[in-house]
Amino acid sequence: MAYKIVCFCGGGIRGLLSATILQNLANAYPNILGKTDLFAGTSTGSGIISWLLAGKTPAGIIQEYLTSEVQFFSFEDFEPTKPGYDIDLVFAGQAGMHGVKKLNDFDQSVLFTSFNVGSATSKTEHTPWQPILYSNLTNSPNGGTTVAKAVTSSSAMPGMLGSYEGNIDGAFVNHDPTLAAIACAIYYEKVSLSDIVVICIGTGLMQNWIAGGTHTWGAQQWQNGDGNPLSNTPALLVNGTTSPVLNAIMSGTSINLIPDLSGMMLGQNYAYLNPTLDRYIPENDVDPADLAYLQAQASNCDPSQMANAMQLLETYWV
Repeated sequence: MAYKIVCFCGGGIRGLLSATILQNLANAYPNILGKTDLFAGTSTGSGIISWLLAGKTPAGIIQEYLTSEVQFFSFEDFEPTKPGYDIDLVFAGQAGMHGVKKLNDFDQSVLFTSFNVGSATSKTEHTPWQPILYSNLTNSPNGGTTVAKAVTSSSAMPGMLGSYEGNIDGAFVNHDPTLAAIACAIYYEKVSLSDIVVICIGTGLMQNWIAGGTHTWGAQQWQNGDGNPLSNTPALLVNGTTSPVLNAIMSGTSINLIPDLSGMMLGQNYAYLNPTLDRYIPENDVDPADLAYLQAQASNCDPSQMANAMQLLETYWV
């Protein structure tokens, strides 16, 4: 029997694109909402799953992005020594939806990625940083975590937000949670790899490049760039500066590595829906034209990948 996974990648306000793709899929195959065995999310993808757990429809999630998310991102603190936005407001919003419900309180299996930056009380007494995979899968060690904590922890992008109990954005585990979802399904649910079917929904592919040669670059250029206007390595952190090496670290695996590896593992049992964007859209962009563009791009997924997704839905979800 097929084990069906739907994954949502990170990307802030660009989750509007993911929600619109989800709506398009659900319009054709409503069973994607009720027959998925595991929803896995990173950052804004975790937020989408949280809304699904709260009973929101894809149309309702789209409306949340266009209203509450736009309102939240409209009031940024531009002081670079402070978070751009208040992480406690994120937690309050999640707690308002779910109260103190724990992951184990839900029948729907979920997975949220996060990253703990560790702590120290002395040179010898310390906790090193580590990835965290919050889930309610069978025998998961953290199924007793509240939904509010798990989703907030997965969404705490540095610079944009402060950490939550030492946890930061799941993008530092991986922007795309697909491999984590596959591994957890095999380990916790004892599913065979051959039975796993995955549809991954992205937040838009924004291609990066460095225009000049990097053969002689030192730490300064890798950290701050060389000012070449033909480069496309935008600042990834709110109130941050251009950092080619940070862009490479965070975007390198987001571009194609995880989709390529997932495709190698699953073959035709994997579909990747992530339209290429022709512009850079920051995670906190609230420009109405950019938001409309994101929604329009939901119809521009790779045709072969969309056809494969529809075939998977027809074969395994129906």
